[in-house]
Amino acid sequence: MTDPPRPSTPSSGTPTPRARWLDRRAAAIVLLVAVLAVALVAGWLRFFAPRSAPKGVTMTDLSGVNDLKARFNADRGVSRLVVIFSPT
Repeated sequence: MTDPPRPSTPSSGTPTPRARWLDRRAAAIVLLVAVLAVALVAGWLRFFAPRSAPKGVTMTDLSGVNDLKARFNADRGVSRLVVIFSPT
């Protein structure tokens, strides 16, 4: 009869030093990949994203709901996008 394989952690539930090292190494790799991904996206946005809106595109500051309703109804038959920014 053969002995069953030994668990990587002792029966007390604390991980062995090798298991802790592997956990730290995995966490460091995940952190490195995340930082690299953020740096790549930031670099792409810095050099390849448009600096300003295309000509003819404007943003209108509305003073009330009636202004929004009038602008919305004036563009009947055209695709419209309403974006609401909240300070909170």
